Amino acid sequence: MKRLISRVTSHDEGKKALAHVLSRGRDKEAHRVRERVSEIITSVRSGGDDSLLSWARTLDGFTGGRTELEIDTSVAKNAWNSLAPSLKEALAFARSRIEGYHRRLRDDLRDLAPSPERAGCRFTPIDRVAVYVPGGTALYPSTVLMTATVARVAGVREISVITPGGPGGIAPVVLAACHAAGVDRIFPVGGVHAIAALAFGTESLPAVDQIVGPGNRYVAEAKRQLYGTIAIDMIAGPTEVLIVADHSADPAFIAADLLAQAEHDTQASAVLLTDSEELASGVSKELERQLGTLPRREIAHRSLEDFGAILILTSLDLAPALVDLIAPEHLELAVTNPGEFAGKIRNAGAVFLGHSVPEAAGDYCFGPSHVLPTNGTARFASPVSVETFTKRTSLIGGERVDDLDRILEVSEILARAEGLEGHARSAALRRKGSRP
Repeated sequence: MKRLISRVTSHDEGKKALAHVLSRGRDKEAHRVRERVSEIITSVRSGGDDSLLSWARTLDGFTGGRTELEIDTSVAKNAWNSLAPSLKEALAFARSRIEGYHRRLRDDLRDLAPSPERAGCRFTPIDRVAVYVPGGTALYPSTVLMTATVARVAGVREISVITPGGPGGIAPVVLAACHAAGVDRIFPVGGVHAIAALAFGTESLPAVDQIVGPGNRYVAEAKRQLYGTIAIDMIAGPTEVLIVADHSADPAFIAADLLAQAEHDTQASAVLLTDSEELASGVSKELERQLGTLPRREIAHRSLEDFGAILILTSLDLAPALVDLIAPEHLELAVTNPGEFAGKIRNAGAVFLGHSVPEAAGDYCFGPSHVLPTNGTARFASPVSVETFTKRTSLIGGERVDDLDRILEVSEILARAEGLEGHARSAALRRKGSRP
């Protein structure tokens, strides 16, 4: 893994060394993906269940008919009851921590009653939400908990899950997670066709107000194209971790954390920034050693080859600007003073402080949702939380408003400045003494 290592003496050199990471998702395939997604969306919008089933059979290997497009929640309950006790306890523990964290956030979303001095607001949960749970080469019951549990805490009225069923159906552990999280409806279809079906509604799948959850680039593009018809959480790209480490870090820990991200898929990115040549060399050796026994080593190796990096910085003073440039989904600060270092960072989805808590703990049960902004979008986006599933309504006016006459006068002046005489008259009519 020595070829991953680069030496960096300036911000510009660091930016150049990270160019392959910063360019992820901006390849020649992007145009083809957009066209394919548009084709599927148009087909499902006009063809309803028939089109949905056709795409599900072609792309997912779905073998059922219309009556199998929804799974009764009793199946999820049975899956929960059939789990090994240790796994059931683990899911329950994770759900409890997720609930606890997001209840604290929800309690901070306080309605503000209007008063004579100011306007107010109220927070209302979104009515109908669908959670997208990826299929593919891994199972993601954790995604169910990290989304549906949060939506339930927020007060969403109806929560659905869509996930590719394929020939074998939905994995029992994913169904069990649906039961644990209190999911109302389960649809064993995934991909662009399922997202389009829930955006517009079909004979069997109801239209929803919002779709959240991670997925591949086709799913991300579908959410992009359908935003406005439905709300979305974010347009996510491949997962990523950026680790900043100094001499105090353990090379075995750092290598394990890099591999934990790289094993997701070949587009995942795992990067280390350090000022210690000894650590960089140790991590490189540990990557080689740990890869040898990793079940998903081919995926992880390809990810590291294409989108991995170990940068040896002349000083960790260069690191904050490089972190903000990447705006990573996950940021680990394996340094002596992680709290102080975190104060220098503006752009990151989740920050893991110190040596003891790996990113993997955040994936499963620490509390905050693991659905995070990726591919640089942490510059402007936030993790999924109760706020994701809540909308704010302004409350303006009341029986008595201080300075109302001045508010109306200013409204009248600004309306005429904009050439909107109807607005100006509407305000003027309500001013004191405007009518006999």
